[in-house]
Amino acid sequence: TGMKKKQSVYLKKAKQKTRKRTFSWMNPKLVIRDTKKYGKGVFANKDIKKNETLCVFGGHIKGIKEESKLPSKIRDEGVQISENFSLGVINEAELEDASYFNHSCDPNAGFKGQILLVAMRKVGKGEQVTFDYAMALSKVKGIKFYKIKCFCNAKRCRKFITDNDWKNPILRKKYNGFFQWYLQDKIINSKK
Repeated sequence: TGMKKKQSVYLKKAKQKTRKRTFSWMNPKLVIRDTKKYGKGVFANKDIKKNETLCVFGGHIKGIKEESKLPSKIRDEGVQISENFSLGVINEAELEDASYFNHSCDPNAGFKGQILLVAMRKVGKGEQVTFDYAMALSKVKGIKFYKIKCFCNAKRCRKFITDNDWKNPILRKKYNGFFQWYLQDKIINSKK
C-alpha cells in the first residue's frame, strides 16, 4: 500500500503539472493566475529573457465575419492574423492557457510573424505577460468598429482600445518589429 500511495501522489503531481493544451504551445515559465482586476491572466513563474518565445498560437482559422458572430465570452479570444482571418477557439470548451493574454498599453510582449509571441524585454518572475492589442487588430470592412475600455492602468494608458490604434505614429514607432506581419507590412507600405 505504501508503493501505491507513492504512485498515486506522483500521478496527482504529474497531472497538476500537465497543462490543458488544445492548440497552442506556451513557454513552461508561464502560468495562469487570477489578475484580481479583470479575470485570468498569464504570468511569469521564472525570469524570461528578451526575445524568448512565450507562445505559439494555434487554433481554428476563422473569418473575421464568422468570429464576430461567436458568443461574447470567446468573440475576442482569437488573434487577428490577416485582414480577414483570425486564429483561435470556436467554442468555450476549447479555451486554453493561450486564451488569457491580456492587453496593456505598456506591454512586455509582441509578435514575430503571425503566431509567435515573444518577450520585448526581460520579464521578471511574477510579472504579468501582456501585449498591446494594437499589435494585431485592424478594422475590417463590414464589421462593427471595435472599441473597448482599457483597464491596464499604465502611465500612458490610451483609455480605449480600437481596431485603428495600429495607425497611431507613436505606437508604430514603439512597436516596430512587433506587429502582426500583415500590419507590419501595411505600415511599411504606407511609408512608400
